[in-house]
Amino acid sequence: MDCERQNHKSVVVTLSQKLYAIRLQEHLAHAKTLSNKGDYVQAGEKIWGALSALVNSRLIPEAKAVDHKKKRFLSLFNSYLMRTPNLRSQMRQLGLKNDDEVFHAIYGLHKFFYGGANYNNQYLSKIVPFLISLIEKL
Repeated sequence: MDCERQNHKSVVVTLSQKLYAIRLQEHLAHAKTLSNKGDYVQAGEKIWGALSALVNSRLIPEAKAVDHKKKRFLSLFNSYLMRTPNLRSQMRQLGLKNDDEVFHAIYGLHKFFYGGANYNNQYLSKIVPFLISLIEKL
């Protein structure tokens, strides 16, 4: 009986991870389309959805709270940063000093969607494509 439960749990986790992987691709595709149209409000929310799907497609159990998503994102980001030397210069060009600021740029876009932050189009036209590309690579 315990073996049956364990197998069922494994199947559920695998399905959940696959669903999050599909959701990640959908959010990224929508974010690109919206960004290309200049709809940075909607694109920013899709980037937040992509970050959430990313961490939940890779790590178990599902992260629901923002602080859990942040911790998991930072782990994935820092692993990628160590393998990608030019990423720091890209970050500096956008005014992002460290991993925490990258996360807060994404979270800020989520707040922007709900009217809790304000950004100009010049900033958004640079940060949105960068964050889409970054999440794709993670």
